[in-house]
Amino acid sequence: MKQDFYQGKVKQYNPDKGFGFIGTTEGDVFFHISDFPAEEGEPKRNEKVKFAVVENQGKFKAIQIERVDPNPAKTKKTQISNHNKAITSELLSNFRR
Repeated sequence: MKQDFYQGKVKQYNPDKGFGFIGTTEGDVFFHISDFPAEEGEPKRNEKVKFAVVENQGKFKAIQIERVDPNPAKTKKTQISNHNKAITSELLSNFRR
């Protein structure tokens, strides 16, 4: 069975307590930091995310939270630029020898 994913923005996050809320068109959804991708750092306000929802004691909880790139074209352009700089630096360092 395929799980539905929803989208929203981080409305608030309390790092001391380890939880926060994601704002969606249907209302706010609770999330715990353990369901957030830790390797990418703590959630930031207004950060776009997608997530699945489970019912938790009559309320909804976000799980399997993933960050959504707000501007994929800009990210790709930055990656290409960084790659080109690395190639140029490598070529220049070979040329100087």
